[in-house]
Amino acid sequence: MTRINTYILKQLLTLFGFFALVLVLIYWINRAVRLFDRLIADGQSAIVFLEFTSLTLPWMISVIAPIAGFAAVVYVVHRLASDSELVVLQTTGLSARDVAKPVWIFAVSLATLIMILSNVLVPISQAKLHQRQLEVAENMTSRLLTEGTFLSPSNNITFYLRQITAEGELEGVFLNDTSNPTKNLTYSAAKAFLVRSDDGPRLVLIDGLIQNLDLSTDRLTVTKFNDFVINIGQIISPPSATVKNIDHFTSFKILNQIMRGATPGSATQFEAIFTLHQRVAGPLMSIFAVLIGYAVLVTSNFSRFGLWRSVLTAVVFLIILRFIEGLCLDYARRSAGAIWVMYLPLIFGFLSAYVLILRSDRPWAKSVETAL
Repeated sequence: MTRINTYILKQLLTLFGFFALVLVLIYWINRAVRLFDRLIADGQSAIVFLEFTSLTLPWMISVIAPIAGFAAVVYVVHRLASDSELVVLQTTGLSARDVAKPVWIFAVSLATLIMILSNVLVPISQAKLHQRQLEVAENMTSRLLTEGTFLSPSNNITFYLRQITAEGELEGVFLNDTSNPTKNLTYSAAKAFLVRSDDGPRLVLIDGLIQNLDLSTDRLTVTKFNDFVINIGQIISPPSATVKNIDHFTSFKILNQIMRGATPGSATQFEAIFTLHQRVAGPLMSIFAVLIGYAVLVTSNFSRFGLWRSVLTAVVFLIILRFIEGLCLDYARRSAGAIWVMYLPLIFGFLSAYVLILRSDRPWAKSVETAL
């Protein structure tokens, strides 16, 4: 039995690696093309592009791993049945529960991998990516410090600077912002300073005007100010968030903050607790996604046309399981006292898999025969 378990487990791991590699490459190329266009258009180097894409890999793997695990189990069981190896195993007296042992080992190993990714590696990579996005935004802002030239760091921004003094003051500043389709904002100031902050670069304007043109009514409003602050990094690179959210903290940091009566970032106490439970329930769900794929294929009846109908049935079961998971997550997110609802899909997945397996093995019938 140990050799059989090793044989099946080896096939599962090999096919999982293959499917995971293919799916990650497809997903990565799809995202990388869009990211490449945006970064190169902003004047960034290929090294920045590779760094950004590598930081998204842990998140991609955590999303794709359950799908790859399900595909690996379905393919391996389908091949065992097609090559009559499954029939040989059943002829020797092994039940579907016995053959499920290496599948359990594979499923638990997969859940452990996703657990490590979701609770540690993904938050660390997302926090690093967030920091690099802010740094890139500051680098883009520093490119605005060019005297006597109209610059367009983005499609909706036009910036002009007359000169920079030896003390670092910006004189004769002009900024036009058309990012809002209903307004045309024009800032002009005698002097300005470019300063750094924890939330990104800021442009401090001194002694100037704001001209607000309402495009729907063609009405112009002029406001005079002594000093005014613009989040220039947010204007130039809006997708880069300036405040860390709870996804940028590892589960250990979140738990430590909760035990001290605080919450990480701008999250509430409930959001922090919900995130911790989600990072536990999500990886555990991959176990039963794998088991359902195994249970449907191993209990399917013989057909001259192959097991493709059973494969489609397994996919339908997986879709139903994911649909129930989504409903439970949405309900738990809206109801503060219903965190336990997040774990109901685990029970549904376990019961679905073992109802199919026990229905095929019929251990109660064997017990009656033994008694007689």
